[in-house]
Amino acid sequence: MRTFAVSVRRGELEVRVEGGSAEEVISALPELRRILEAATAELRPQPSPGAPTVPSKRRGKSEAVLALEIIETQLIPSGFFSSPRSTKEVREEIQRLSGLKLQSRKVSQALGVLYEKGVLRRTGPRGDYRYFSV
Repeated sequence: MRTFAVSVRRGELEVRVEGGSAEEVISALPELRRILEAATAELRPQPSPGAPTVPSKRRGKSEAVLALEIIETQLIPSGFFSSPRSTKEVREEIQRLSGLKLQSRKVSQALGVLYEKGVLRRTGPRGDYRYFSV
């Protein structure tokens, strides 16, 4: 008699299902997956009590990157910087266009990047810069 089998390996763990037909093996795959996930979770090393935890990696884009993208793709092309604009004005315009309420310092950071790249110019004393198009 013919036997059908599927083996799944995750790290050092292997789970196998056998059946008399391909359909029987295929119908058992969800259970095989559940067993594999449960076994993997059970065998995962658990941190000892009081051990420091490692923070998970951040997902998504930072506020400064979001501000930079919106400034470059929407504000500059629209002529928003045809007159000098403060960080507050830029922040308010970003919020109006995108609904994002970004931190002032992140918007300021994005504006500084564009100044350093030569995309924008600035005027005024430190802490009270106004940015405008080149």
